[in-house]
This record gives sequence, structure tokens and C-alpha cells, in this order.
Amino acid sequence: MEIQTSAQERLERVAGQQPLYAALAGILTRDIRGGKHQPASVFPSEKELTERYGVSRQTVRQALRVLRDQGLISSHPGIGTIVRESAPARDRFNAVNSTEELLQFVGDTEMHAVSRRNVLVDQELAARLDCQPGLLLSEVAFLRKTPGADLPMSYVLIYVPPRYAAAQETPPVSNSPIYQNIERMFGVRVHEIRQDVTATVLDDKLAQVLQAKAGEAALQITRFFYDESKALIQVSVSYYPSSRYTQSARFRAAPNAA
Repeated sequence: MEIQTSAQERLERVAGQQPLYAALAGILTRDIRGGKHQPASVFPSEKELTERYGVSRQTVRQALRVLRDQGLISSHPGIGTIVRESAPARDRFNAVNSTEELLQFVGDTEMHAVSRRNVLVDQELAARLDCQPGLLLSEVAFLRKTPGADLPMSYVLIYVPPRYAAAQETPPVSNSPIYQNIERMFGVRVHEIRQDVTATVLDDKLAQVLQAKAGEAALQITRFFYDESKALIQVSVSYYPSSRYTQSARFRAAPNAA
């Protein structure tokens, strides 16, 4: 009973505003990657997880589907669910194409605060953020890491209007999305997220902060967060060195697909 209560409390702590299945999937993912469930071992059944975390069978099934899509577990008739060998978390992350996947990704990583300042947007930054030059924005920088990793996964710059700057005040290490802080503190809601992905190379500054080589290929992901009236709430720009990630996605083929 004590173990069950502890598991339920753990789920409640991390759930926040994300769907319950996504919070549960995040917990189970961290347990697998943290070594709690070893490769080739039998994973707890749907019934066990339902009782342990005090959630519905449907919530457990949705969470397990996320783990299967990540390649962390596989199902075998007559045996059960087996933990699979997987690439280390610091070398692999799943494609983020929805708010739920973004919340799960953030929940599985740590944001280490680097700096915070006000910036006056120049021509170069305006082109990157798709805004007008001359705007005053509050910028905060983070190194994103997987728990226990020596090297950062990415360098993240987050820009918000000055009126939302208080939402950027975070502990030295956190995994709470800034846009969720804005929603909670200022009563606005993110209605749409636009994501742009492009290839780039690391300049000297980025290479130094990421402990990588200057000129190394990298992935640049820019996300724009809008409220219902299309007003911009936040822009984040993330840089992932090519040597530290594999972006993984799985797609189900239609029955008649060639």
C-alpha cells in the first residue's frame, strides 16, 4: 500500500497541465532509462501499473503506446511486455510534433540556467525570430541535458515580451516549460505552436557553450508560441550538435501503402 501511494503521489507531482498518460509515460521512460527496468526484463503489466498509479486502464495503455513508439518496450504473446535495448537518452530523442510530445520531452530533460538579459532586436535576430527590428525582448539561455549526462544535449534561447519576463525566473535546474509558467502566472493560453527546423553549423560561441567543435553541423529548432488572438507569447531557439542526437519518429503505413 505504501509503494502504491508513493507511485500515485509521484504521478500527481509531475502531471501538472499535461495529459495524465503523458505524465505516466514520462515517469516510465525515466525509470527505464535510469536502469530501474533492465533490458530483456518483463515490464509491469497493465493491471499492475493501473493499481500502482491509481489510473485507468486506458491511461496506462496510452502511456505504454508512447513507450512502444519510442522503442523502449515490445509486446510478446504469452510472455508479456519486454524492455528493449535502446540508445542512451543523450544520443536519441523523439520528434516533437505536438504539445503533448513537447511536454513529455521537456519532462524527460533538465534545463540548466545560463543567463538572462534584455535584448534590443537587431536585423539578424529579427530574421531569426520572424519579428520587427527594434523590439525589446527578455532573453533567457539554458543548457538542456538528460539527467546524469556530462555533455549538454542542446543550447536553448527563449525570448518573451518584457511583461512576461517574470516567468523566466527559474531554479538553476528545472524542467518546467517557460510557456507554462506564462500561462499560470498571467492567465494567457497557448493556442498554437509553430515549429521551424533547419540545418546550421555551430559558430565559435555556440561551440564553446556546447563543448563541441566549431563548424560542426547542428539542428536548429525554432518554436513560436501564439495565443488565441495570434499574438506572440514566446519564441525558443534550440541548437543540437549533430554528434549528440538522433531524431527518431515512427509512422504507421496505410494498408495499401506501396
